[in-house]
Amino acid sequence: MKSKITRRNALQALGLGTLGASVLPLACTNPKTEPLQAKTPILRFAHVTDMHIEPGVGAEEGVKRCFDHILNKEQPIDFFVNGGDLIMDALGKDEAETEAQWAVWRKIRAAYPDLKIYHCIGNHDVWGKTPHEEPFPGKAWVMREHGMEMPYYTFESKGWHFIVLDSTHKKEDGTWYTAKLDTAQAAWLEQTLQSIPAEKPILIVSHIPILGATPFLDGNNAETGNWIVPGAWMHIDAKPLINLFFKHKNVKACISGHIHLVESLLYQNIHYHCSGAVSGNWWSDEPYENTNKGYGLFELFEDGSHTFKYVEFDNPS
Repeated sequence: MKSKITRRNALQALGLGTLGASVLPLACTNPKTEPLQAKTPILRFAHVTDMHIEPGVGAEEGVKRCFDHILNKEQPIDFFVNGGDLIMDALGKDEAETEAQWAVWRKIRAAYPDLKIYHCIGNHDVWGKTPHEEPFPGKAWVMREHGMEMPYYTFESKGWHFIVLDSTHKKEDGTWYTAKLDTAQAAWLEQTLQSIPAEKPILIVSHIPILGATPFLDGNNAETGNWIVPGAWMHIDAKPLINLFFKHKNVKACISGHIHLVESLLYQNIHYHCSGAVSGNWWSDEPYENTNKGYGLFELFEDGSHTFKYVEFDNPS
């Protein structure tokens, strides 16, 4: 059972006052290292995923509440990571409907001009009625909005190496979509991992979980008498990716969104975290599968360890 504590109660117990948000903290560390309490993080970032922005559902105000909470209630962060599905849905929308969604995001972005944000593409960010602009049909619009030259890329910050992947691709029959890396991206990832010094810790970002338990629990996936997890809910190439990561012991964590649920799974010394959703139950007042609106907060340490907590910024309890 997932336990919940309030930030208010936790801080009152420490004599630190109140901040008014629920948190689900987790320390992810090497037991051979010193206790986390004695260490200072070298980097801190917020994982804001599945914002599902569109006009008229309260998304603009909700995202601003989320951003304000991170900026005003948390310790200073180095940057944001947008985990994908930033807009509600572009796939089935015409140009005017899609533009209306991106216009709300531009308005939000203009209110926070100094934010440093690294973007990951989600399945709902892809415009299905695009005139198939090459070389990234369907993804050209979202890439323009985020200033991305490629749908997958890499960057470094304060001794950590980050790899941002593109999870969503057409199925073999041409329909949309399944979770995997295409051939070119898979080759790029292997080369990238080989090029990173073995002593440099790596964190991988994908929209769809590479590995997780929550895809089994999102809906009635056992109604046939067998567990059936759609290929759109977890990477169908999880096994080759896990085998690749096994060769590179400096891969420390993989983070994702997509499922709108929170989890942390440890497999072969790699932590797989799913950071819930800023939009919660698509901006409904009701939680989604008992999970409220929130964001992930990560602290990274010099020794390759990290902490993760999920902060329910819109929860009044």
